[in-house]
Amino acid sequence: MITELKRYFTRMNRKTVIFILALLIYSSVYAGNVELVSSTDRSVLLKTGSIYHRLSIRQSDSGTVVVDTLFYFQPPTSNLSYDDFLAGYQGAGDTCINWFTMLAPGKVTKLMMQNSSTGHANWYLWAPAVDTGKYKFPGEPGLTQPIWSVAEPPYCPKLNMSQQLMDSLLWNTYDLEQDSVAGIDLDSSQLDFWVGYSMDETGNPKIWQDGVYHYPWIDGSCRSFSTLHSQTAGKWYSNVQPGTDNWVAHMMQVEVVYESIPPIITDLPDLCDTFSESRTIWAQVIELEGEDFEVRLNFKTNSSESYQTVIMEPDEDDYFWAIIEFLAGDTVFYNIQAENSSGSQTSPEKFFVCVKAPQNTEIIIIDDSGLGSGDLYTEAFDSIGAAYFYWNIEQHKGIDITVLHYSGFQTLIILDGREMILPVTDDSVQDIYAISGFLDSGGNLMLVDMDYLYRWDIIGAGRFELGDFAYDYLGIEDFIGDPDDDYNVDNGGMADTLLLSIADNPVTSAFSADSIAYGPIRYQVGDSIIENWADFIKPTNAAKEILKGAYSGNGMAVCLDGGHFRTATFLFPMELAVNDSEFVDLLDSTLAWLGENTTRLDSASGLIQEKQAQGLQSSFRLNANYPNPFNPTTVISFNLSRKETVDLTVYNIKGEVVGTLVHRTMTPGNYTIDWNAVNECGIPLPSGIYFYRLSTKKRSVTKKMILLR
Repeated sequence: MITELKRYFTRMNRKTVIFILALLIYSSVYAGNVELVSSTDRSVLLKTGSIYHRLSIRQSDSGTVVVDTLFYFQPPTSNLSYDDFLAGYQGAGDTCINWFTMLAPGKVTKLMMQNSSTGHANWYLWAPAVDTGKYKFPGEPGLTQPIWSVAEPPYCPKLNMSQQLMDSLLWNTYDLEQDSVAGIDLDSSQLDFWVGYSMDETGNPKIWQDGVYHYPWIDGSCRSFSTLHSQTAGKWYSNVQPGTDNWVAHMMQVEVVYESIPPIITDLPDLCDTFSESRTIWAQVIELEGEDFEVRLNFKTNSSESYQTVIMEPDEDDYFWAIIEFLAGDTVFYNIQAENSSGSQTSPEKFFVCVKAPQNTEIIIIDDSGLGSGDLYTEAFDSIGAAYFYWNIEQHKGIDITVLHYSGFQTLIILDGREMILPVTDDSVQDIYAISGFLDSGGNLMLVDMDYLYRWDIIGAGRFELGDFAYDYLGIEDFIGDPDDDYNVDNGGMADTLLLSIADNPVTSAFSADSIAYGPIRYQVGDSIIENWADFIKPTNAAKEILKGAYSGNGMAVCLDGGHFRTATFLFPMELAVNDSEFVDLLDSTLAWLGENTTRLDSASGLIQEKQAQGLQSSFRLNANYPNPFNPTTVISFNLSRKETVDLTVYNIKGEVVGTLVHRTMTPGNYTIDWNAVNECGIPLPSGIYFYRLSTKKRSVTKKMILLR
């Protein structure tokens, strides 16, 4: 049973695996992203788009061939976990079809299904299933209907559903090779095809579904359809969760045979934009027969230019790397090509931008809010005539450490924090961007984020201590994360909407008497209500409170003068003040106070360079899972910058281990895993709070996720 999707970390040992897989680069080959899910000594599981491919080697009369079993369902854990949604609607003549995508031209050799009753069915195959990115259903113009069909016994043989146990799911299988059909050849124009069957009058077999909703952002668009003539003749239906695009898959799979066998490229990273004018590109390339092969990096700096080619150097664990150089302002396009005597494969093209670093600009706005808050800040900056450089995390696909530590920046303004740029407790583990180094070198920081504590799994009342980043660099001691204090909503609130300035604080003390009250705050952007809670914080002895809630009396903003750095922290959306001028005034006074410190620009660069090096070497990051809450699958991703032995473990709220997702030595890179909420015995877990921990010998970080079934 598949419990881990996208398992980049599983490496296949070429000395023990006795086969190799086929992916060609020519026009006849599937050109999407290839993800290595898992491997054993006899098979490999890949994912291309939403289709899974279980590949293995088989000896045939013509020599060695690659056998590919194609599917996209999630295997049921028991008969009870099937879904029989279609059983009440289908009748004689109704057709169930699935859209499959082959990796390369080949031969379809087996058709398999699982049904909920006895009887016979007639198999069909149509191609192509997709034209210009859109479905073409059987019966539509331009779709060969059918390429192949069987309308004579034995059709689908009778199946006893009581035999379908958790570890031995049985299939109604039509073996074309044994039935003297010899397989169905599909060429390069037919890689996408429909396969399915229609019901006859001898028992009306009904196809089973996996009973699990597939999220489009993980598994793509729906690929399982039925005519359901009992509802509306001639129409195609899919089982989709009401109000969503989440779909349920039919229990169908096909077997395909390929003959071409080039290497496989996986784990090619998407790189964010950068200020650096050189970069190391790396990827994992697997060639399992031990045959000599070459890996090339192709890159260009303008879409109209020809590619330059660099031979990539091998590293441990089948990784290959190359360093390329470019100029500020260039958009760098790159792909990887791997080739042996059997053929070659080319990865999809990726790109990043070498952004020109600003001149004479000391402030960078790092917008990670996704709320459109960045526009409010840039408008405010423009109105007060302050110079700034704006960096949108989403548009730039993240942020590079060369941007954060650009020597011309004195002050970082971080809006929201989904990227979790700032650590909260142990900066030696969490500070992957070396923010402590930026501040130790004399820099300044302004943070505006309602979820700063929540992102690090800090909810409720608590206290930071000396040695915690929030204590040492932000000046926060006591806190209440995600409080319910609006007195209107039983299950939570959005904190105080009106705030009061604290007398003698260095940020707002220059306000006039009419501006002592700040707000009200509108927890809304456009027509979207922000269902969130601002956090309460109290300063350390060295820090100062800036604003407190008018109703709760709790602090919501603090500032700290660290001697050689300054920070201002606002754990509410200060930019959403109803009176825009109040926001501009508060921003202006905060910038003025931060700007009084220019230590970093006047100091030597040795300390920051040292801290940067430490940050780069200790890059170790566990990202927030998505979606969260989830049912039943969620994506967990993490980053490594060095080769380490890594464990990724899931715990229940009692601290008991319910799943071990990773336990192995891994190379630097970005890793992504799908967890489908089953324990180590394959049994679905109940709804509740779970924790997932990424750990090595020296470091660990834990995050929370919520399963809602």
